[in-house]
Amino acid sequence: MVKVRIRHLILFVLLVMISQTIILAGPGDTNWMVKAKYGIFMHYQYRIMLGYCQINTNLTAHPDEKYPPASAMTSKEWNQFVNGFDVKGFANQMSEANVGWVLFCINDGPFAFHCAPNAAFDSITGYKPGDKCSNRDLIMDLAKALNPKGIKLIAYLSGMFGYPRDEKTARGFGDDFLYRKPPTLESRKKHLRVLEEYAKRYGTKIAGWWFDGVIAGGYSEKDGYGYEKLASIIYKANPESAVAFNFSDNVFGRLFPGVDNYTSGDQWSPSPLDLANLTPKIHPVTGDILWCGKIYCGDIYHGLGNSNRYTDDYLINWIKTCNSQGGVCILDWPFDPKTGLIKDFGVKQIINIGKKVK
Repeated sequence: MVKVRIRHLILFVLLVMISQTIILAGPGDTNWMVKAKYGIFMHYQYRIMLGYCQINTNLTAHPDEKYPPASAMTSKEWNQFVNGFDVKGFANQMSEANVGWVLFCINDGPFAFHCAPNAAFDSITGYKPGDKCSNRDLIMDLAKALNPKGIKLIAYLSGMFGYPRDEKTARGFGDDFLYRKPPTLESRKKHLRVLEEYAKRYGTKIAGWWFDGVIAGGYSEKDGYGYEKLASIIYKANPESAVAFNFSDNVFGRLFPGVDNYTSGDQWSPSPLDLANLTPKIHPVTGDILWCGKIYCGDIYHGLGNSNRYTDDYLINWIKTCNSQGGVCILDWPFDPKTGLIKDFGVKQIINIGKKVK
């Protein structure tokens, strides 16, 4: 009888270990990304719509300022932008261009404006619905429009490591105002509540996540609210999630083994890149993770600009080279803030790329 109980106990322990391994192994799927070859990044953030660029160049609408003053941003205008987004027109653009997936911003990390409601965020910060989180759920509307066309949606989420430019939000979460220290235990608990609400709501309607503003050491703690908890939230909602963390010191590496499964690959050089040197062979991944390179294709970073940065053939050759070496690419183009539609010169380029790459 004792031997039977011991065997049962051993079996129980093994099952627990296996279940934990499954969570940490990250059952996410990136095979579809390899087949799709490339996706589009939409820097849908309030400050971008006002013409402010995080990188100071003489090309920006505000060359001496990276960020707008808080007084220039209002809840009313933000909701007008979100409500004006032409989801049907955007989905048609993506379909015509044969795009594999769209990586779309839920929020703007510095100022905490979200293009979807989140009751947890409102409760933590003391804001009313519609103040920071829009009344319209643009992410859900996009998923409903893109999925039937065979285009997947990946959600961009910043702020998991802090909201440094909105005092009320930062105080609510207990964030470091200087944005230099990893979030505390209590802060992480609150940020994970926000993530969990979104993850449960969208489930398999979205194909994954791209976390921005990552701080070294954040979520590495073994206190029950580190990356294991983050992974369990994501993969419980969608076991096949594709997950990336944008950590500036290691954009082609794995940050949390068993959680992220493709690289952020984020490039933000003010000068045009030599794309021949931005390939999986030249910048190999560290760890068992899918190589993904992300660039912007307008003449200004962050979805701003009035012309293409590269020629069609140059981009086509880069995408094909990366694909042949086992990698995928993400590209972004300038869009119209009032409608959310990619500007005409960008659409023409994307369509041509789709024809030649696919």
